[in-house]
Amino acid sequence: MSKIRINEIYIANYRSFGNKAQTITFPNENYKRPVAIVGYNNAGKTNLLNAILIGLTAKYVGKETFCIDDFHNRDLLKKISINSTLEGSAEKTSSGNEVKLDGELFLELEVDETEILNAKMNSDNKKISGAAKYYKIFYVNFHEIKKELSIKKSSWGNLTSFLAKFIKSSITSDPDIINKRTLFNGKMRSLSDEMISESFLNDFIDNIKTNYEKNLRDNSCLIEFGLPEYDDLFLEMIFKVGINGDRENLIPIEHFGDGYISMFVMSIIQTIAETNTDDRCVFIFEEPESFLHENHQEYFYKKVLCELTEKGHQVIYTTHSHKMIDIFDTRGLVRLEFDEDLKQSVVAFNDYNGDFDEDIKEVFTLEEIADYNNYIKSIEPNLNKIIFSKKVLLVEGPNDLMVYRQLIKKRVLNLTGDEKYAETYLNYKNIAIIPHHGKATAIILAELCKHLGVDYFLINDFDLPEGLLEKINFSSVKELQESIFYKEELELITINSLTTGKPYDLKTKRSMITNNYNLIQAAGGKNNIHFNMPKLEAVIGYTSNDKNSIGIWNEVNKDDFDDKGLFTPHLLEFLELDQLK
Repeated sequence: MSKIRINEIYIANYRSFGNKAQTITFPNENYKRPVAIVGYNNAGKTNLLNAILIGLTAKYVGKETFCIDDFHNRDLLKKISINSTLEGSAEKTSSGNEVKLDGELFLELEVDETEILNAKMNSDNKKISGAAKYYKIFYVNFHEIKKELSIKKSSWGNLTSFLAKFIKSSITSDPDIINKRTLFNGKMRSLSDEMISESFLNDFIDNIKTNYEKNLRDNSCLIEFGLPEYDDLFLEMIFKVGINGDRENLIPIEHFGDGYISMFVMSIIQTIAETNTDDRCVFIFEEPESFLHENHQEYFYKKVLCELTEKGHQVIYTTHSHKMIDIFDTRGLVRLEFDEDLKQSVVAFNDYNGDFDEDIKEVFTLEEIADYNNYIKSIEPNLNKIIFSKKVLLVEGPNDLMVYRQLIKKRVLNLTGDEKYAETYLNYKNIAIIPHHGKATAIILAELCKHLGVDYFLINDFDLPEGLLEKINFSSVKELQESIFYKEELELITINSLTTGKPYDLKTKRSMITNNYNLIQAAGGKNNIHFNMPKLEAVIGYTSNDKNSIGIWNEVNKDDFDDKGLFTPHLLEFLELDQLK
């Protein structure tokens, strides 16, 4: 049984990965789920996949493998480091030798100031040389799905697609096919000769032979016009499909659309896994959701990727789709970011040992959900925004989202004078604004951001007199609820309320104080949260209680509207508005 698995990859000075080395650790073989690599554009996802392929020796490594563009900041003096930790079985070669991809492999580079002199993957294990071809490692780039379906050789005689490599390895290791080679070659030569004998084509070939011999100064030669070599013949074949079972009009698969081809490749991947029941393979996919409708994306994740791992194969893939991940099982999640200060890709999340907070996971699971309404309204539609955003601004509701989005746009426009930049500022900065629809849900979304290493900021209505915020300064909920403030002072404030002229319901206000305290803790402190006192509508000067979006919109778009009460210095810094000139 052939077995191969990558356990860890260490990268430095390779493409977007710089001097600060990054280590990605993958879950062990007991984890029967795929591993998703996520991040916004230019985060380094493709570069990580390339490094993994190099670390697995699935990509040829030699002097020509690298060029100056592969070095971080194109600096040849900062040597590329790619070290991998592999777990592979011992395999016998045709000559009886043993090879093994196992242990630590490291890239050795020889460079001078102007060129790369030599490159190879090395190891203390001396049995790795040429070992990669004895393991099942499949890389599929779904961006170029038609190329992945091609099984013909390139102009250099190389096989580039995963399918071509699989077919080649199959026909060279299948005893039945090998045994038929002599019989096939004899029959094909006889049949070819019979087809063209006594024809113009036969005379044409003879004349070529005669002229060629003269050009070679009367050197005798033999020219044959026939079928490709036996092994290459299989690489000249093509898949054809009869739509709706039509056997008379088969159409080559490459004539179909990319989405149709993606589903066909999906079937090939499933079949490869089903026919390799004894092997443990590595499947590496680049954005498999490309060209697929989101319903098929979810199908691909659950039916193909998850089933591959359940059979014991390792699956690593990049994605931009929340339909292709399980957010509550984050052991199989690697999140990359491009650090603007370091000017390199960094690993923002790689918690391969633990899940998202168990209490939160227990509340929000689709099997037995406690508050499905909140899940559908707040959690489910925002997973994609949280995972793939650099920053998340959590606001109370849709009116808050509308107001802050518009006021951010107006601030950027006033500072830059560029209307299109103002309209796309949040997209450019990769900042998502998400309404959480309630403090309990806000805490869950904040915990999710915290768990994934996503920078976040909370904006909420306080709903209580402003002076109370400063009094919520305790180290724990228990300390709060045992305090003089909570037991006596809040009661006094309730009875002598100056904001409504009516006594407050003490039980309700204590509950609200506790919720706001928990929210501050979820924010990581008061610097990461802003309370509109007592609510957004009051701050912008909208006096009606109807929360009418048109009325609020008209209010914030008045020429003399002042938004200073809606932005704290910490919020301006979070939104990077303080950096605009």
